[in-house]
Amino acid sequence: MDSLPRNPVKLYIQDLFRATQTENRFIYELFGMRFKNVMIHGVVNSVENPSLTSQILEVCDPTGTVNVCYYSKNINATVSDRTIRDLKNNYVDASKFGDPNIQIMTTMMECILDKTKYAFKQGDHVSIVGDIFVDNTKNVRMVSAYSCEKTSFEYDIVWMEELRYLYDKYYLLNKE
Repeated sequence: MDSLPRNPVKLYIQDLFRATQTENRFIYELFGMRFKNVMIHGVVNSVENPSLTSQILEVCDPTGTVNVCYYSKNINATVSDRTIRDLKNNYVDASKFGDPNIQIMTTMMECILDKTKYAFKQGDHVSIVGDIFVDNTKNVRMVSAYSCEKTSFEYDIVWMEELRYLYDKYYLLNKE
């Protein structure tokens, strides 16, 4: 597994299904390269089991649709209660004494305390990093996400242009 890319391979959704599974069920191969982690972008078509801790998203891009299992409790973005308390105390002190960066601190505190940032709904544009896996109960490929962030329509346009460049200049040239 040392020869695998450190960064996720950026793919169209259709290529999640085109990739072939290697002898290691967690490693896939496409265009002559082996990889474990993938990055995809798309629009949320539907959300099953919507909660703040776990969701199954149906995500599509112009090439296809895939189900994404996302468990926000498994991500490394949770902040401990002690840290939250310390941040709040520092924020209160800064606001009392007229810190010139109070607007930036306010925005940061709102982002840290926002419990809905992991709640996705139909129509949200998302960027997902995760692993491909096969759901044995349905015998279908899915993505197990460990990072799922809301993006924008404009970001998706940039993403599609970036992928076109990667496919033309790198992926398809390395194809065996």
